[in-house]
Parts: sequence; structure tokens; C-alpha cells
Amino acid sequence: MGRAVEPHTTPKAPEDRSWNWHGSAEADKADEIIERGGWDAFANVHAWYDPREDPEHDPPQEKQAYKLPHHEVVNGRVRVVWAGVRSAMQVLAGARGGVDLPESDRKGVYRHLAEHYSEFGKEPPSFDEVAS
Repeated sequence: MGRAVEPHTTPKAPEDRSWNWHGSAEADKADEIIERGGWDAFANVHAWYDPREDPEHDPPQEKQAYKLPHHEVVNGRVRVVWAGVRSAMQVLAGARGGVDLPESDRKGVYRHLAEHYSEFGKEPPSFDEVAS
């Protein structure tokens, strides 16, 4: 079983910021976050992680243990990115092939992302829409 990252509040990136975590700069983005705040910060830029990837550490110190990123460094600070939150919620709902998570963790991941929707003044889809 994995761990849904607890909901938290972070500074927001400008709402119109584009999102492209997965791409040629993914490793650089991850490394910058880990350098700035360690593995706890890296965990907080995602909605879920699998502690079995690195059972010696919680949170794990293996990048592949993490899923559903939605924050990045903007102007020197880790910030939540609206397009990243929306993208993560869409993937949770099945977009782009969905995401492989234990069923027992899906509600916690949804809660985490729904809190970020509220930070941006947006109404999240219902859990039933996402879970179906």
C-alpha cells in the first residue's frame, strides 16, 4: 500500500503557468526540488508515493516511487501549478491511461488534489466522477 500525501497549502504559481513535468527537463526539475528541500519537499510536490520503493526511508529517496506531480520551482520557490493540479486530477480519473494506485489510496489522493482546486478557487469534479 502507498501513501497519499496529506493535503497542504503552498504558494501558488500564476494560474496561467503552463505545465510539462514529464519531458526533457523532468530530472532537472526533480533535482532542483530535492536540492532545495530534500525528500520531504519532493514528496509534497506529488499526490502519492510508494514507500515500498525504498523501505529504509519514509518518504522514499527514489524518484520512481512518486506519482502525480503538480508543483515546481517558480521564481526560486516551490509552488503549486494549477495546470499540474488539473492534469493530476485528470490522470486520476483515467486520462492518459490513468494511474496505477491501490484502490484504498485513491480517496486520499483525490482529497489532496481537491484541496489545491480550492486554493485556486475552483470546484473539483466529484469523487464519484474521478473514481468511476
